[in-house]
Amino acid sequence: MTIYLHSIQIGVLLFFIFLFISLIPYLIVQYRRYGRINFWRFFVNFSFILYLICAYAMTIFPLPPVSEVAKMTGPKQNLVPFEFVRQFILYSPFNINEPSTWLAALKDSTFIQPFFNLLLTLPFGLYLRYLFKRSFKQTFVLSFLLTLSFELIQRSALFGLYPRPYRLFDVDDLMINTLGSLIGFGIAVTFSRFLPDLDATKAESSRVSLSRRFIAFLVDLVLIFIIGSLFLPIGYYSELIILGLVPLVLKATPGQLLLRIQIKAKNRFRIALRQFLSFGNFALIISAEYFLQRSGTIPQDQLGQNFLLILLFLGLSLLPLLDVLIAFLSKTRKLWYERVSDTEMIAKLKTNEE
Repeated sequence: MTIYLHSIQIGVLLFFIFLFISLIPYLIVQYRRYGRINFWRFFVNFSFILYLICAYAMTIFPLPPVSEVAKMTGPKQNLVPFEFVRQFILYSPFNINEPSTWLAALKDSTFIQPFFNLLLTLPFGLYLRYLFKRSFKQTFVLSFLLTLSFELIQRSALFGLYPRPYRLFDVDDLMINTLGSLIGFGIAVTFSRFLPDLDATKAESSRVSLSRRFIAFLVDLVLIFIIGSLFLPIGYYSELIILGLVPLVLKATPGQLLLRIQIKAKNRFRIALRQFLSFGNFALIISAEYFLQRSGTIPQDQLGQNFLLILLFLGLSLLPLLDVLIAFLSKTRKLWYERVSDTEMIAKLKTNEE
């Protein structure tokens, strides 16, 4: 059991690495496809990834030292079906005529190992039916391929990284794992009617959430960084290009275009005013950073005044956060520079042609 827990811990760590890498791309796809985030679908999708990573981690980890594996002399594979039944009959304390042995038999390794193999792939069948809407035949094939990948990874000595397999390739595992998935499929068929419909979508709204805008802003920051790093001397003006010129021409920054949102305004002048005012938020942060750097070069008698300026601009830098909070609580979701410029962010709704 301790070995399984250690493997699961490794799987959870790998999952969070995957989540960090894939979260923004996933949100972009969801906003482009549905115009909103279905948090239940989000949970089910990433719980499936977590399960799959942990399942592979349990079949691979912990990794033994190469020197120990080189000394192993046990069998590399079992190709005899139902060997686990023979092992249970021969070595389990189970005696059908003695009820006192039944509980002990359930705790014996001859039962626990096949039972855990059954549980290992049971969620896979659940997900295939509920999340991916697979048929029984498709579930059977995909489940067999999944467990076959487990066994082949073990039989290949982790793709040749070890001198020989450190775990047994077992045809019984193929049968038990596949059966576990099919049981999960049956459970999903029975109980999925009580779970939310993952395909149910609300009608698209032109209102744009602050989270959607924030992701678009992150995309713009990445583009600014790339242009600023790779395309000198144009890179010196990357902020002006991405956040100034592009929205003036296309009514949206590149990030906003990717997230299918745009600026709604009466004319281009108001868009230009909006973008110019939005730079005020950056000016506060840049000013605070300037005075922080300046404190290491100015005379000592000016440090007190410089410190007060640092506190002033750090305090003013919190105003944009307060503005976001106000926008979150308001119906219009407008930020201060949008209220001043009389502009707003709207979603580009999909048409039937799309």
